[in-house]
Order: sequence, then C-alpha cells, then structure tokens
Amino acid sequence: MKERALQLLKVIEADIANNRMILPSLPEVAVRVRQMVNNPDCSIPTLEQQITKDAAMTARLLKVANSSAMSRGTTVRSLHQAILNLGFGLVGSLVTQMAILQTMSKSRDVGRLEGFVASSLRVSSLCHSIASQFSHLDAELASLGGLLHDIGKLPLREFLYKNPEFTVDERLQLELILHPYVGAILLKHWQMGSELVEMAFFHERVMRNSPGEAPDYVDVVIAANLMHYGVEQGRYHKYGDEPIPALQKCIRQEQLAVLEGTIEQRMEMALALIEN
Repeated sequence: MKERALQLLKVIEADIANNRMILPSLPEVAVRVRQMVNNPDCSIPTLEQQITKDAAMTARLLKVANSSAMSRGTTVRSLHQAILNLGFGLVGSLVTQMAILQTMSKSRDVGRLEGFVASSLRVSSLCHSIASQFSHLDAELASLGGLLHDIGKLPLREFLYKNPEFTVDERLQLELILHPYVGAILLKHWQMGSELVEMAFFHERVMRNSPGEAPDYVDVVIAANLMHYGVEQGRYHKYGDEPIPALQKCIRQEQLAVLEGTIEQRMEMALALIEN
C-alpha cells in the first residue's frame, strides 16, 4: 500500500502543478488580517475596518471576547473593544482559525467533517495548553498548528472521492499515509510559516526524537495528538508500552491539573468560533 500511496502522491503533485487539482484558498480578509497584525505600524481602527468586511467574523470575535475564558467582567459590545481586549496576536490567530474552519466546511463528506472539526479543535486546544508551559514556544502558533495538522485530509478526500477505483478501505489507508504530505503542500500554498508546515508534515512520526531536551512545535502536536486519541486502543495502540520522546518532553506530571483547566478554556473559545 505504501508503494501505491507514493505513486498516487506523484499523481497529486502533477495535478496540482498543472492546475488539474485546485487547492482551496483562504478568504482574502484572513490573509489581509494576518499581514496587518504582523505590521508594527498597524492600528486598531485600521484592523477593525478590515475585519468588519466580514460580518460573520466580526460577530464571532465579539462572541469570543465575551466568553468566560476571555471576559473581563463587562460585556464587550464593539469590535474595537474586542480587539483591545484580545490583542493583535490572538485576533490574528482567531481570524485565521475561523477562515480555516470556513474552508473545512466546504467538504462533501459532512458526517466525517463534523468529527474532523471536533478533533482538530481539541488538538488545537491541547497544543495551546502544552506550549503555554514553555517560554520558548508561541502558544498561539502551536494552537494554529494543532488546528491545521490534519488539513491535508480535506483535499485528499475530495481527490479520492472522485476516483471510484478505490475501495472505502483503500481510501482510508491512503488518507492515513498521504495526508501529512498533502497537508504540507497545502500550507505552503497558503504561505504559512515553516513551523506550521513541519507540524503537518511530521505529526504522524510518533517516535520522532527532536534534538535537545526542550520540545519543539512538532513535539507539541505529536503529544497533543496522542493525548486526544490515546494509546490504549486505536491506531496508536502499538505505542502504548513505548517511551515516546514527544510526551516525555511536553508533559510535566506536576502541571497536569493546570493543563486540563487551560484546555477547557481554549475549547470554550474554540466552540465560540463555530457555534451559531
């Protein structure tokens, strides 16, 4: 199956290069906001003007700002106040996450999509909470990487859906093998940073051992993935008795209670992005 998967990957890469397979694009508002929050000269009114072009995005930012995880005891009624309370970095991350969730919602396989989104949000929350323990890691970047780590499954599913010669079981196997490669291709297409591309590309390499004692972003997403899915059963069961480097670097036993609390806060914020 691995040989067949590699042959299929070459077909996919050729189709992308020749525009026979069109990768999804991020909404223009999200692209502009990402650029603006990284500009030290950007002002709140300028950012507010850009975000208000998308009414749904504006409403969801207000909802997040008023969530118990972010609320400061007073109701936030304006986008200006929401940006002030949340800060540019978090606003940029949330807008990108909302745009990606919009892109995810276009998949044909609605049943599997719901589980995909739920798992992505949970892994994203875990990544944020794990990275928050380490001063050398950006928790918002880790959170975004957690949301994106499986993103390659979406265009890959569309591609496999259009090729009826594959059985259902073959589609699942090919998706499992190829989604890290397709995810890295898609994130490069979206001009995401190298950390996010690496998180997508390497997250299934469970026994990967990064250099040094401190975790990197790939360690974070591997640990989050394993915490979410577990190693007691399922596809990660074979690692149940193994000392996994990413878990050893990322999980501090004395911080588990705090970690669980911050995960729930992030999940509340995440749900505010998708609930009507």
